[in-house]
Amino acid sequence: MKNKLSLCLMTCFPVFLLLILCPEQARAQQQAVQLSGMVLDEEGATGMAGVAVFVPQTNRGTNTNSKGFFSLPVLPDDSVVVAALGYQRQYFLIPHTFSGTSYSTLIYLLESTTALPTVNVMPWATERELREAISKIKLPEEPKPEVDLGPLEQKDLTKMRRMDAEMNAKYGLQQAGQQQQRRYMVPSDVKVFGIGIGSNYKKKKASRGTKNRRKASQKDVAE
Repeated sequence: MKNKLSLCLMTCFPVFLLLILCPEQARAQQQAVQLSGMVLDEEGATGMAGVAVFVPQTNRGTNTNSKGFFSLPVLPDDSVVVAALGYQRQYFLIPHTFSGTSYSTLIYLLESTTALPTVNVMPWATERELREAISKIKLPEEPKPEVDLGPLEQKDLTKMRRMDAEMNAKYGLQQAGQQQQRRYMVPSDVKVFGIGIGSNYKKKKASRGTKNRRKASQKDVAE
């Protein structure tokens, strides 16, 4: 019985091995195709360097050069993969009916939107140590701003006279009128040909005229 089983295995194994190797041998006998092309970015303006171009489950593969160009031998019906970090993979198939010796193509890679996990780098081993370090930080004391209240500083605002709507309106009109007057007032330090024309100069001139009139009237009385 054992001899029959051994004889059967010795007869079937070569047939089984032949069935496995026949497709591979037939495939190896196919004419090789020289695949070449360029890998470009999404806009198609720049060639991408260092992109992997390979046929899965084989030892055939290469990388693009600095200008995005690549070249490698393939066989008809091969599936070619183009992959780069941060970009979506692209796949294309060499037609099984292709009978030429060279095959050229342009490949455009799209950026991948895959979100990478966040990595927090801290000089503390645990979150507890981080909180303790934050609690021990001494912030510099900021000086408190001093507000100059002027004449209101020495007054009690609660004892000031209340203003009704009419008085508020009058006060607002008064302030607006004063602002309007200040627009057309000449500064006190403005001089033309050495002569001051500002408001202070006019006040001084008026006061001098009043003093001169008083002196003249006093002389008349004395005489």
